[in-house]
Amino acid sequence: MKFEEYRLKAQGRLSACRETIRSYQAMAAAADRWIPSIALQSECQTALDILDRLEERFDRKLVVTLIGPSGAGKSTLLNALAQHDGLSTVGINRPTTKKIVVFCRAAADADALVTELGRDKVALRSSVAAGALKNVILVDSPDMDSTESKTYRPVLEKAISLSDVLICVLNAENPKRRDTIVFLKPFVDYYPGSLLYVVLNHCDRLQEEELKQSILPDLKQHLQAAWQKKVDTVFCISARSHLDNPHWPDGEKPLHGFDQYRQLHDEIFGTLNQGSRLADSRIERAQHLVALIRNSAGSAVAGIREKLERIRADILRLELEARTSAVRAMKAAGGEMLTGIHAMFYQKLAGRWWGPVGWLVALWARFLMAGAGVLATLRFGNPMVQLWGLLSSLVRLRKTRQAVAEASSGGDLYPILLRYRYTIQQTWPEIAGRMVAAGFNSSVRNLANMLPDDKELGQRLTSGWKTTLDSVMDRRAAALSGFLLQLVFNAPTLALMGLFGYQSVKNFLFQNTLPSGYFLHAGISIVMVWLLSFVLLQIIIRFAGGRSLLDRAFDRLIKDTGTGDKELLSSSLINEIDSILLLEDK
Repeated sequence: MKFEEYRLKAQGRLSACRETIRSYQAMAAAADRWIPSIALQSECQTALDILDRLEERFDRKLVVTLIGPSGAGKSTLLNALAQHDGLSTVGINRPTTKKIVVFCRAAADADALVTELGRDKVALRSSVAAGALKNVILVDSPDMDSTESKTYRPVLEKAISLSDVLICVLNAENPKRRDTIVFLKPFVDYYPGSLLYVVLNHCDRLQEEELKQSILPDLKQHLQAAWQKKVDTVFCISARSHLDNPHWPDGEKPLHGFDQYRQLHDEIFGTLNQGSRLADSRIERAQHLVALIRNSAGSAVAGIREKLERIRADILRLELEARTSAVRAMKAAGGEMLTGIHAMFYQKLAGRWWGPVGWLVALWARFLMAGAGVLATLRFGNPMVQLWGLLSSLVRLRKTRQAVAEASSGGDLYPILLRYRYTIQQTWPEIAGRMVAAGFNSSVRNLANMLPDDKELGQRLTSGWKTTLDSVMDRRAAALSGFLLQLVFNAPTLALMGLFGYQSVKNFLFQNTLPSGYFLHAGISIVMVWLLSFVLLQIIIRFAGGRSLLDRAFDRLIKDTGTGDKELLSSSLINEIDSILLLEDK
């Protein structure tokens, strides 16, 4: 595969890693009242910053950073790896610096790295004699147990984030120093096992049998427990043995020939120092960052998952109780809505009925809105009576419209909202205490921060009631407006109208004169049958509408309260809990 093609595929994999970490960051941000989310967001941002630097370094040389305490032999090992004895000052009396020291063959090789670290914080050393540094940049860090360690730690962290390989150099004569292992923990976390090397230097000063059978196995077990990750390889070396001029002090020559320096050298300058493997190592590190974030998110949730699931269920149960209580309060005051319900139901029927009875239904719907006063405006006679009828009809129309509006909104909302809040207040302190114990901040204790304001709460309750009422009314109106039912109620009137009409036309054609009483009786008969049909329909409507319709609407609303996405209080909290649970599921 061509390198450019390989690079495109590698960048695609890096993008996938980036999107995964961003999704974790977004889920953590969605739970902004959960305290651990702050640390998780910070971890995600750090990982994203490292990914950005990894992508930028695809064409750059391998960066290998050495870190460890004073006396471990970092500088000696660096000189040995660079094949240049004088590249780094060695010895316990060498000056300690708070700067990062970058070693390369040509100064231009490390120009980008030095720029990112800050030229005032880096000491650059180069030598064309350092043949091993043709494709590698070595970074030497200040002694981690220096008195200046707090000062240079920020630049050290940045240098490690820009590195491809981390070599932890320990002194074989005291490898389990607690301060050393603890100091290294946050740095090694960001490296997969294949890119993290532990070097046990000065192994030549210990007995070979003791080193292999006791010290080395014990150290691996200790590191795995302290760092909570498997350490793939620990190299036992004698760095001084690989200098051109080791200058052994009297009595300090190697006690044995067991030395894994060559394996370490081959890993860095052989296996890792290849174009494709170099890219793979950076992808591997990116995937390790994803695993690190995933583990961090999972561990933050694992211990509280069952608590959160119970809290979620209890919040929804409380929400159901509060809504049911509010609906029952609305139902208790439902009698005040009967006038508006009756007028609304007739308006629904008026739009569905046809024929003579349909005309009366429409007229009755108008009559319910305006009242008898509107009829006075149609009568001839005293102008004062007509004026009074007009005024009374306008007053009745205003009152009926108010009744319809109250029925649509569910009546007086104050006692309804009061009942809703009272139900929540009874149980919320206990739930809030459990949420705080699960990691939420204390703001969840303040119920005022959890509940929507009265206007929003009222609008949502009103919306639910109006939807339910319209649905129940439409079903009842449809049931009372079937074609067969309308035909039965309209048929007598239409039959009489047809009969009298037929008789009138027949006699007219045969030039027979009908008496005036015939038409009077025909009109009276039609009107009586017409009104009787309407009265019978009114009786049916009275049983199907009114209180029965109102009770049906409330029963339906109570039933629907516990189904669907109808949370008022809990929507934001439920979303936060779901985001937290998803951190572990993902």
